[in-house]
Amino acid sequence: MPRPEVAQRPAGDIALPPTRAEDAFAQIREALGEVAPRDPVTRELGPRRHRMDILRDICRVDTFTTVMNWLASSTIPSVNSKRAYADDLRFWHSFARELGHERFYIGCITRGDITTWRLSEERRERADRSIARRLSALSSLTTFAAEESQTFIPNPVTRHNRPRIDRRDETTATPMIEVEDLTDLFEWAESLLDVVVIALVYTFAGRVSEWCAADVEDLHNGRTPAIDLTRKGDKGHQWQLPPGVPGLQELHLLLTRLVGGRTTGPLLVDAQGERLDRHDVDRILTRLGKRAGVLPGRDLTPHVLRVSRLTHMHDDGVPLAEIQEFAGHRDPATTLTYIRRRGDGERRARHAAAAVAKFRPHLDRWLARTA
Repeated sequence: MPRPEVAQRPAGDIALPPTRAEDAFAQIREALGEVAPRDPVTRELGPRRHRMDILRDICRVDTFTTVMNWLASSTIPSVNSKRAYADDLRFWHSFARELGHERFYIGCITRGDITTWRLSEERRERADRSIARRLSALSSLTTFAAEESQTFIPNPVTRHNRPRIDRRDETTATPMIEVEDLTDLFEWAESLLDVVVIALVYTFAGRVSEWCAADVEDLHNGRTPAIDLTRKGDKGHQWQLPPGVPGLQELHLLLTRLVGGRTTGPLLVDAQGERLDRHDVDRILTRLGKRAGVLPGRDLTPHVLRVSRLTHMHDDGVPLAEIQEFAGHRDPATTLTYIRRRGDGERRARHAAAAVAKFRPHLDRWLARTA
């Protein structure tokens, strides 16, 4: 039976739609965003580039394809995590070059290399949490590559060369600042951008990447102004800024003035109009922290403000469930690790004093002899 004739659309009648491959390419390129890479030798910032272009330059061709599939997969659920992992691969490329590899490829770093690297990092007093985060990216990529190729690829990261993180160890946890320190930061602010960055990161206890990813269109000006944020795991949250609430009204006005007449594009931009990334915000807060004398000997980071806000909520008697929801944590145990319990130090001091009381006369005698 002859097939029915199908009318053919004249060539050039309409523009052909983009292919699915082009859509996918554009999607992951946009998701990864741009970054200003730092020169590994001079430590100076270079021009902003797309992370995808950087990865293409530092990876072997076969590895680059796998890396793109890995970053595009649901293995890494959120956009913020994809960007962080992409940045971690830039770090591992630098280490691979130390080993004599011009470009990074899966398998160029062995378990022995990782053990050597970890011991070297520990000698340089790098935090265990930082070491573990770097290793997580490399381990995740290797596992994905093995599953995708359906071949055995030995993972260089094992439980034997990964540092053990005690979630209750306060000595390596992110520090916090007091309310008085927070007000000092505002006193040293040099621009409207400085003020807005401090206010946003602290007020909403958000991860800095959430604000860097926000666009002007996410700021709604109406009867009840609001801000839309995408939290970790691509969970959407809308934060209202009711005009009648003291503080939020002023914050909304400052945001509006910062945006100016722009109707599209990034919410937070630098002097050149480029979108801020988490490294830019880090530098802003570090500069203000040093000028205000906050956390001497340590950098003031966005995560410090996040931890501080959650701790201050606990100080104010906010129930744990509400703090957990505000922070966007799935597990309340995670929230507990963020909260610095004020009574812990006092209880420890009280128990220590009870012990000293049992031999205090001997201390007094030796104090008198050595005066």
